[in-house]
Amino acid sequence: MRLNLFKKRKKEEVSEEEVEESLEGDADEDLAVEEREEKEAQDDDIIMKINERLNDIENRLPRMDISMSNLKKEIDGIRDEIKKIEESMKDMMALYEVVSAQINPFVGSSKATKLSFERIDELERKVEEFEERILELQMDIRMIFRTALNLKQIVNEVLYEEVIGVE
Repeated sequence: MRLNLFKKRKKEEVSEEEVEESLEGDADEDLAVEEREEKEAQDDDIIMKINERLNDIENRLPRMDISMSNLKKEIDGIRDEIKKIEESMKDMMALYEVVSAQINPFVGSSKATKLSFERIDELERKVEEFEERILELQMDIRMIFRTALNLKQIVNEVLYEEVIGVE
């Protein structure tokens, strides 16, 4: 009997320990669940912030693209203006050297002066070519209006010759 009683008490102690352990385990599980929920909430907040930031970046991209293309155009325009200014400065320096060489007898001819003369000669040659072309065009126009050419007739004749030549 005592043995049964002892066994009963032992079972009761074991069951009390199991209840306490299970209660502690439940508390640990509840604590772990709460920690997990807090972590998930923090993760959700981080994800929302990242999504907001991505949306902000996506909204800014088209505006930034337009701004960059405008800046590129402006830079190209400035680059062209600088090239024109450089060319003008070279021409001005060449002219200055020519004038100073003609006025100042103590200035010898240097490579720069020779290059300046060459550039001026080249510019004069181009101006003469343009003048000749303009005169030729004027003469062509005068010929067209003086002889009162019938352009329709000329075009028809050329087309007729092409048709006959093809057959």
